[in-house]
Formats: sequence, structure tokens, C-alpha cells
Amino acid sequence: MTTVSRGPGSFIRRDGIVRSVSAVVFPFKDEDPEVVTRNVLAAASHPRVTEVTCVGLDRNTTFDALEEIAPGVSGANVTVILQRRVGSLRPGKGDAMNTGLLSFLEHSHEQRVHFYDADITNFDAGWIEQAEQAADAGFDIVRHFFPRASTDAMITWMITRIGFAVLWPDTELPRIGQPLGGEMLLTREAAETIASDHRVLTQSDWGVDTLYTFVMVQRERRLYETYVASGKQHRLYGGLQELGTMLVECFAAVQALQHEAVPVGTPHVMEATRPATEAIATKVGYDIDATLPLLASGWSEHQDDLLDALPARVAHGMRAARQYPTVAFMDEDAWYETYLRLLSDFDASDVDWRRLLFRLWVARVLHYTFTEALRGHASASAYLEAMVQRTIRRSARKESSR
Repeated sequence: MTTVSRGPGSFIRRDGIVRSVSAVVFPFKDEDPEVVTRNVLAAASHPRVTEVTCVGLDRNTTFDALEEIAPGVSGANVTVILQRRVGSLRPGKGDAMNTGLLSFLEHSHEQRVHFYDADITNFDAGWIEQAEQAADAGFDIVRHFFPRASTDAMITWMITRIGFAVLWPDTELPRIGQPLGGEMLLTREAAETIASDHRVLTQSDWGVDTLYTFVMVQRERRLYETYVASGKQHRLYGGLQELGTMLVECFAAVQALQHEAVPVGTPHVMEATRPATEAIATKVGYDIDATLPLLASGWSEHQDDLLDALPARVAHGMRAARQYPTVAFMDEDAWYETYLRLLSDFDASDVDWRRLLFRLWVARVLHYTFTEALRGHASASAYLEAMVQRTIRRSARKESSR
């Protein structure tokens, strides 16, 4: 379709329809240069995209590879920058996301900005097109969501969605399918809203996704979730120990927000899902054998003392699990009661609390794996969604009885 320019941030087609043009941000660490380069070229090939910004943690082979190809990319201006120190927590994903966000607002005239994880192996311009179509319909934020392996996304399910359901059951927060996803589109107005919130800019660690989602809903921005049926293909983790830092930072982000008020009725539309492909349905999200020993080793006396702040059956079960790898005690009800105690007592600055939170989550994930995930992908997925809905109803009843 032939187009002519219509000033900064938009173009007008020959048929008279004005379309916004967009920027794309890829935060990255030490990723496979071939994968990241392919993703940058795919983004640059989309007719709406005029800028691609790659935000690197440090100078490495990935950074060098992107700098090398940037001048020769046609269709969009590609820049490679280092992430700035924006926040005040552990330097991490939050600084990368917020560097890209601020760079867009400070240096770009485009009216929309996309964010995508750089390590997605099945990314193509179709991801951008899906988001653009939803934004054309008037939505401020478009989030991608996708089918996951039945034992993947355990922080999303057991920490973030449960936390949202416990604290804000009547809002849209617990009903968002992918609240920790790094794949989204923001209009310039939505980006300005997020960047003006000091809580977001402070969140320099893994908790940044929680803050983006929370602020979007609290500020009543129109949200659309677009479904990517092929899933998000990327490297899965080994044992759950690789997720320890992410787990703690995502929980701490929810905990810090627990006294915030959130309006009911934020506009939110979610596309219908479809059955997962066989490749996704049969994928193992983590290494069970590498995870089981995490319940038994490395206990400190202080961690044992902290167990007394938890429900009695959980404290007893965690102590028993040191001798024998049993997790039968950590069912849905036990996790709900444990979560409530953690919201009031967890101290992110205490290394023993951090380690205990991790062990408790491991016990819950293993219980779910043995009792639900092994039944098959469809059954497990239905269970997880029903678990969130039960938590919503339980928390809503608790609030109404106060």
C-alpha cells in the first residue's frame, strides 16, 4: 500500500486512513546473537516500525553483533544502547525496560512502543501486527499471552496471579492471563503514564513486570490481550533454583503494593484461547529431579524459627520434608493460608526469609506437578485457571464479611 508522510508519529495511506507508526524495544543480556539479530530484522521489516532500540545489560558478543548489523538494516533505524541505572533496587530487567521506555519518550516521535524479549526463537512480524490491530481499535495497552507448558510460568500462577486474587479479587488484576509477560505494546499516552509513576522507575529488578501491569490497571488504561497460539519459544530453566531471585523479587513487588486501592471495571478484553500444540503440551517446564533436593539442604536455625510464623501443618510439613521429600501438605488451601502469612511477615532484606519463601514455593510447585500437571496439559491448564477463580471467590467472600 502506497503511503505518504503525515508528520511525526503517523502516516496516511492513499485511502485516507491515518496509521500510527511504532518503535520496538528489545532488552537483552547475553543471548544468542543469531536469535536476537533475527528478531531485530523481523521487527524492522514491519511497515509500521520505524525505530528499533536494543537495550543491553553490558558490552558482550550480543551487543557487538547488534552494533555491527545496525547500520545496514533497511526499513527502520536500529540503535544499540546500554541500560541506564534508573531504579534503586537490584539492577536488572527493570532498568532495561525503563531505559527503553525513557529512551522512547525522550528521543522518539512515534506514537506507540512495543517491548519483546530478545531471546524468543519464534518471534516474527506477526507479533507486531497482532498488537497493532488491537491498538488501532482504541486500546492503550496490548499484551501478548500464549499457551505455556503445564509446569512453566509457576511464578506467574503461584505468586503473581494468586497475589492479585488475594488482594484485589474484584478488579481485573487477577484476570490478566500473562501479567509478567515482557511482550506488549503501549501507546505514547500509556507510556507517559507508566513513566510518570515513581514506583515503576524505582523497580529496577524482576518486579518491573508486576509494576507495569499494576499501574496500567490502577490508572484504568484500556487493556487488550492478544493470543499467540504458537507459544513463546525460548530456553526453559533447569531446576527451580534458577528462578530464586525472580521469585523473591516478584513476590516482594506484590507485597509492597498490598495496601494500594485499585478501581473495579478497568476495560479489559482477552482473546479466546485455543488448544496448545503438541510441542507445548509435552514440554517439561523444569527439571523435577534437580528440584527435589532443594527442600532438604541448607537449612539454617533462623529459617527453622521462621517456620513458626506459618500455618502449623505447613511448618510441620516443611520440617518433615528435610528427612523425606514429601509435599502432600502444600495443597491449594495450605498455599492460600501461607500466602497470607507471607504478605504480613516476609522480609525481603532477610536472606533466611528469602530462602524460606523459595522453599515454600518449591513445595507448592512440586505438589501441583505431582497432583495436577502429570494428568496432562489440558487438565493442568484448566486446574490453574480454576485455582485462580477459587482464590478470587474466597478472597471476595473474606472482604465482604469484614
